[in-house]
Amino acid sequence: MVKRLRDVTPAAVRRQRRILPILAAHGLPVPSPIDLTEFDHHWYAKAPLLPGTHRTGTDLPPPTCHDLGAVLADMHARLREILPEEPSSLPAPADVPTAFAVLSRLPADGFGATEIAHRLRLLPEIAADRPPAATPGPSGWTHGDLTDLNLLFTGDRLTGILDWDRLAVRPYGFELIRTAAILFDTGDGLDLPRVTAFLTGYRSRATISDAALHAAAHRRWWDYATDTFFLRRHHDHGDHTFDHLFHRSSRLLRWWTTHRADLDAAITAA
Repeated sequence: MVKRLRDVTPAAVRRQRRILPILAAHGLPVPSPIDLTEFDHHWYAKAPLLPGTHRTGTDLPPPTCHDLGAVLADMHARLREILPEEPSSLPAPADVPTAFAVLSRLPADGFGATEIAHRLRLLPEIAADRPPAATPGPSGWTHGDLTDLNLLFTGDRLTGILDWDRLAVRPYGFELIRTAAILFDTGDGLDLPRVTAFLTGYRSRATISDAALHAAAHRRWWDYATDTFFLRRHHDHGDHTFDHLFHRSSRLLRWWTTHRADLDAAITAA
């Protein structure tokens, strides 16, 4: 597998080259080794192909969701052993006035108009719920982008964790909730039994409190409510690449806003 480096530096890939063999030696299904090559003023990373196919998270049986959580716990523990402690790179949560100003200047009758109107009504109602700048709970090195496109399965067994370009220090709870929100999104909301199975698997190998997970869930919901990236790319840059992600996140935001207590219960059940 060869990939041209576009949004990651050669230095970051060199760090991957150092840690991925160690993770692989501890039984984690990661691509190793990685070769870094410069050609025609561009950098390329080459890694071996791993077995398996992509599967949607809602297609995974609950025991596999549990096992995935356990592997994630092991991955966090190994990264903690390999890499030095650093402060979290998670930015401060967006503020309502900034998000409101962006939404207010966008066309009221163009792409995303219904959702823009919905968020302009929602944001003043939730302004007092802005999360604190520091997310509670343990932090450490995380993969950063565990989506169905970056995971490979052979049958129900995880056989590949791909694309380590977003490796950075974040709250572990944030990686857990972000991963669950992406993998277990049915299109009509989150598959809460699979969320519980995933978190239970993680907690079978690592300690993280309900409070840390609740705080991470609150932060993820807030990010959905205040994010304007997809809309700015569409309206300001004519880039439609992320339109499908905008629609997906909009549906999930509406579900999440009315089911926050249900998700909190799924977390507590883990």
